[in-house]
Amino acid sequence: MVPLENLLLYIPLAVLLAMLPGPDFALITRISLTEGRGSGQAAACGVALGIMVHTSAAMLGISAVIAQSITLFTLLRYAGAAYLCWMGFHALRAGRQVTAAVVRHGGQEAGAQPVRGLRGRAFRQGFLTNALNPKAVLFFLTMLPQFLDPHAALWPQFLELGGIMAFFCLGWFVLLASLLHRIRRLFVRPAFQAWLHRLTGLIFIGFAFRLALEKL
Repeated sequence: MVPLENLLLYIPLAVLLAMLPGPDFALITRISLTEGRGSGQAAACGVALGIMVHTSAAMLGISAVIAQSITLFTLLRYAGAAYLCWMGFHALRAGRQVTAAVVRHGGQEAGAQPVRGLRGRAFRQGFLTNALNPKAVLFFLTMLPQFLDPHAALWPQFLELGGIMAFFCLGWFVLLASLLHRIRRLFVRPAFQAWLHRLTGLIFIGFAFRLALEKL
């Protein structure tokens, strides 16, 4: 078990990091406002799973191997940037599709079309957005060991700290999806939906370029 005094330092940090805006926040905001609470919460579950993957990688030493290999870390960085860029272009295309649908229906909102696997897609997007983030690799590799007791078994402590982070991220994003769902009816106009898709698309592309160009 992680010493109590270390937990008292770690928990506020975990809460703060969970609530900081980033790609996960942008993704869940867009999904919750365009697809509803269920999809937003599914994406939150995907983010939480991504955190546990990073925790397991740090515990098994995989993160250390990636961080020490320029080639592997660069590949992960570009993979994350490429995925965010793909998400951005996908959102921009969705915005154009909403606008085209409005034009086809003479300025009226088109009827909602059933989409199979909507929540499954949201879950995958949440998972990949988090799992392909190289900054998360560095965080779990460099920050978690600072809160461990070196005289106790390490793997239970890694799982405990990673579970705490996943719990707070899941709780925050589930709450965010619920709050956004409550106001979603105020923003159901096609013009807003198209604007939201385009804005988040540009945000994702911005995150992608920053990730690809900055030195971590």
